[in-house]
Amino acid sequence: MFCRVVLVLSLLWSAAALAGEVTDAAGRIVQVPDHVTRVLPAGPPAAVLLAAIAPDLMLGWPSPAPDNTRALLAPAVAKLPQIPRLTGRDDVTEKIQALQPDLTIDYGTVSPRYADLAKTTQQRTGIPTILLDGSLAETPHVVRVLGDILHREGRAETLATFAEALLALPVTPNTHKRVVYARGADGLTVAAPGTDVTEVFTRLGWQVLAPDGSGPFRSSNIEAIHALDPDIVIFSDPAMRDGVMHDDAWRAVRAVREGHALVAPSLPFGWLEEPPSINRLLGLAWLSGRDPVVLAALVNAAVYGRALTPTQLDTVLAGVHSMQP
Repeated sequence: MFCRVVLVLSLLWSAAALAGEVTDAAGRIVQVPDHVTRVLPAGPPAAVLLAAIAPDLMLGWPSPAPDNTRALLAPAVAKLPQIPRLTGRDDVTEKIQALQPDLTIDYGTVSPRYADLAKTTQQRTGIPTILLDGSLAETPHVVRVLGDILHREGRAETLATFAEALLALPVTPNTHKRVVYARGADGLTVAAPGTDVTEVFTRLGWQVLAPDGSGPFRSSNIEAIHALDPDIVIFSDPAMRDGVMHDDAWRAVRAVREGHALVAPSLPFGWLEEPPSINRLLGLAWLSGRDPVVLAALVNAAVYGRALTPTQLDTVLAGVHSMQP
């Protein structure tokens, strides 16, 4: 009997220790309060993740959330204010301290820059700060880890299982394509390969094309894109649907001419990035060949907490079909 009591007490002590101490994606050991009621997302990717798992603990949006985004979210997160962004360029230490968070969460690329940001933020604010791995493959694990930290294990398990199902979807045959992913109202800012912005394409086995240069985004021109000769062009800006159809130079690009130009849905968040968070699972499933109507309805209800009306569904999917010059 005594041994059983000791065993139970040891298990309880271990659980408490694990709840208070977390090793983040940068290898930092962070002491986390057992009772967390106010969580600060360091940037937009962390905000989307947090809104899905524990919207009641989230302090606000670290980037503007326009009305058409808020209209598609659960009321609890739709009404949250805009707050300072830690991953921006300005020092917002005092503004962050004024919000009195119990915990700060950053979610995204695990690099020396962001590891240093997490460390510096914690030192300046005195608030425990955790960096979580934003890669798509790690989504189920990260969701479970954050669920444990915030005592939202049930919700986290539901989302993690859903993410596992989307990640496991087989890719339709003959989809190993050469793709240009173009940002901006003119479509002339091209995403580079090997970044979180283009991770969906990499996971699909597609080859990401971009002009020579450095950084995740490269300025381009229509002649350079024509020379890259992509099999498919995907735009992030809805304005490009009309822009391409009225531009002879764009219509001369083979992918556009053959009807292989798409505008990625952007509401409530981008299906491929903007921000590069769990919303990218939608783009992965969509470009794997799944029905975008089913995906939009299912994910919005299950992840963002709001069932879409038929009108809202039409709005989300307004540009999803291939352009036909």
